[in-house]
Amino acid sequence: MMGNQSPFIQRMHAAGMMPIVFHPDEKVCIELVHAAYAGGVRVIELVNRGKEAKAIFPKLKQELSHLPGMSLGVGTIYHPVEAEYFLDQGAEFIVAPVMNPALGEYCSGVGVPWIPGCGTVSEVFFAQHLGAELVKLYPANLLTPAFIAAVHAVMPTISLIPTGGVEPTLESIKPWFDAGALCVGMGSQLFRKEDIAAGNYLKIQQKIKEVMTLIVSLRNPSHS
Repeated sequence: MMGNQSPFIQRMHAAGMMPIVFHPDEKVCIELVHAAYAGGVRVIELVNRGKEAKAIFPKLKQELSHLPGMSLGVGTIYHPVEAEYFLDQGAEFIVAPVMNPALGEYCSGVGVPWIPGCGTVSEVFFAQHLGAELVKLYPANLLTPAFIAAVHAVMPTISLIPTGGVEPTLESIKPWFDAGALCVGMGSQLFRKEDIAAGNYLKIQQKIKEVMTLIVSLRNPSHS
């Protein structure tokens, strides 16, 4: 099924879920990435939402030497100049909350995967036209899984990752995969503030492992 897809799409499909992480404390970020990895995550996005992100990213990149097979990208990128900084620091892909053609053209020009946030069929079309293979459906809680079927009816080759409001439960995740999502994105639902404040990284790891197991069972119902 995935044989004719690019290595990036194959990696994202294999990942099943892309956690979205940020904390202003570098040590906490590192702990969260380690917890995600131990829970089975192999693709993760650090969001550029705080002034600390630029300093934290290269530290996380260094940690990947201890986490074989982990891919690290950066999100909340709006403009090429922001993308350029993080690509220089080793970002493997760029995620955006919006569909900025200038950013798409830049990423395509340097050969880096770009995952733009889209909320209409027209935005998805233009994103694909600009070279996006994977589009973030954002905010997913306002779009619903039926939107995937609507997109695939007219653009059957585009891959989609719903993000924003996806919860780590069967009831939330199953409709997205049933509709044809390549993978799902989740953030605060996995990395709960109270668990982080308590330093309960094992609980976070266990929650992530449960979600990863759930995704595998949804994709392989005969083996669940």
